Amino acid sequence: MSGTAVVQDETPTLRCARHPGTETVLRCGRCDTPICPRCMIETPVGARCPTCAGVKRFRLLVKPVELVRAIASGIAVGALGTVVYSFLPFLGPLISFAIVGFGVGHAVLVAANRKRARELAPIAVACLFVGYEIGLVGLSVAAGVPFGLPLLLTPLLALRQFQVLIGLLVGSLLAWMRVR
Repeated sequence: MSGTAVVQDETPTLRCARHPGTETVLRCGRCDTPICPRCMIETPVGARCPTCAGVKRFRLLVKPVELVRAIASGIAVGALGTVVYSFLPFLGPLISFAIVGFGVGHAVLVAANRKRARELAPIAVACLFVGYEIGLVGLSVAAGVPFGLPLLLTPLLALRQFQVLIGLLVGSLLAWMRVR
């Protein structure tokens, strides 16, 4: 023969510890137990078996009631933070919106029963921007500006200020990181 060697696979076929009829190549990153994709739980440090993960899958799901509560509280904190910022301009938009962003993220997290679900991070960022809009519109209406389309576009014009935009972006980052 012409020197071709046949390489044999020395790895034995693994069967999932919880589902013996399922072949797998996955193992728990902590206890090395064979696991299949059905029972694998993704954690920040890798795939784990349900025993080592110590969590149940349903704890990661946000119920609709918790989602509505998280959105409402996030927007409320964002609007209230914008109003407070208007009375404390000496802090500057960067520090003020960083604090407001962290507060929005924390409010969303607490309202969702401290669940760490993927959908909460973009919700927290959206709550910061919507709360900012509502806060500025509320301040304008309280100052006697008639409600209408020009009033609704005023917060968008405020975003043209570089410091406000950077402040909201830093606040968004902190809101995102708080719920992750």
